[in-house]
Amino acid sequence: MYNGWSISSTFPKCVTIFIYVWTAYISITRVKVVPFELLLVLIICTVSLGIYTYSEVISVGPGSPIDFPDLAIKNLHDVEMGAELPPEYLTSRSLTMKHDGRFRICQTCMFWKPDRCHHCSSCNRCILKMDHHCPWFAECIGFKNQKYFIQFLFYCTSYSIIVLFVTSIQIYHWFRSTSYEYEFIDFKLLTVWLLAIVIFISLVLFTGFSVFQLLGNQTTIELYAYRRYKAELNIIGDLDGSENINIFDLGSRYENWKDVMGNSWLEWLLPIETYKSKRSKNTLDEKGLFFAVNLGINGRLLNNIGLQDRLFRRLAARPSTESTRPFIEDF
Repeated sequence: MYNGWSISSTFPKCVTIFIYVWTAYISITRVKVVPFELLLVLIICTVSLGIYTYSEVISVGPGSPIDFPDLAIKNLHDVEMGAELPPEYLTSRSLTMKHDGRFRICQTCMFWKPDRCHHCSSCNRCILKMDHHCPWFAECIGFKNQKYFIQFLFYCTSYSIIVLFVTSIQIYHWFRSTSYEYEFIDFKLLTVWLLAIVIFISLVLFTGFSVFQLLGNQTTIELYAYRRYKAELNIIGDLDGSENINIFDLGSRYENWKDVMGNSWLEWLLPIETYKSKRSKNTLDEKGLFFAVNLGINGRLLNNIGLQDRLFRRLAARPSTESTRPFIEDF
């Protein structure tokens, strides 16, 4: 999603592309102990996949409720009085609400906020299933680009491993052959080697954290708000405080992985749109407006969501300080 040109958004993109291109050039031209054809194939493939996926994260964007005109708020006063409500397809499946039982809104964007949607001050818009704002992309990671972001982390980690491996072999050969007795070490190669070490360690840690979050079907924002979220659920559903409660956790790591990455190995390995997303192009499914939930926890929280939604609509015109249906606090 295009945010307009600015130094803050263009600089990190230029730096990322430069690091890819420069390290690839140095590795290909300075590493002599690895067969050139093999080195060329490994570098070109991983660089191409990395840069393409990087561009996909940015061009696809995270998704925003402002992409759906029928979620626009027409009159804020009517919303506050309960006279204006979001579309029924949203209210009938929304779980996160305000303390007074009303549906969440963004007074900056003037749009209704679906579940897991939050306003990003850096992007200056609401983001669907917002995970975090990534400075290396100058973009948020959210519903639409999370799959590409995870794949980019894997591609970039693989590339750093390859560069670290081939440059280490070359430097080891320089020592082993006692070339240091009559020539200085290749400073550019040494720089790439040190950079590869730093990037590899950083990426392994961050990739591990991101995959851990994905396998639990939890965003970074939800992780930080987990204690408050859990306290609300305890009050609403009379749940055991010792439970690991996440209503969006589908019950297994495999199901949570498929929910974001797709159902097949091809979807997992390649930066392509998931098949279920393609099948849902003409529906509101897979648009980031509502999500599959853990049926066990959901059943305990919402006994009859359709009945509660109709009750809320009937009472919404009267200002109230109490919720007419179970809610999860807006965090």
